[in-house]
Amino acid sequence: MTPRPARVRVEPAGIDLQVGVGETVFAAALRTDLTWPTICYGQARCTACALRVVDGHQHLGPPDSVEQGVLRQLASRRGRRSSRDTRLACRLTVTGDVTVEKRGVRPNSRNAADADPAR
Repeated sequence: MTPRPARVRVEPAGIDLQVGVGETVFAAALRTDLTWPTICYGQARCTACALRVVDGHQHLGPPDSVEQGVLRQLASRRGRRSSRDTRLACRLTVTGDVTVEKRGVRPNSRNAADADPAR
């Protein structure tokens, strides 16, 4: 049986994103032409892509050593312990349906203009 893509629900935008097996959430967002906040474009350096996992923790791929280090740095800058709810979209893979919170995610502006019936 071939594994099926997972659905990642991105709130508060209300966007459902199909993430392929082994694909990161960030790569899936770029593939589907979504704007996802980033500065380093998937290099696990800027933390701008960090998201909060709301539901589906059991479907998260394990963080690699690079992501773990970046998340520790992020937590120390914020003055708190690391949270299992915070992950980097550029490193996060999923094996099933997940809901995340990430402000600033939206359809690419040219897609939004194409979908606007007033145009």
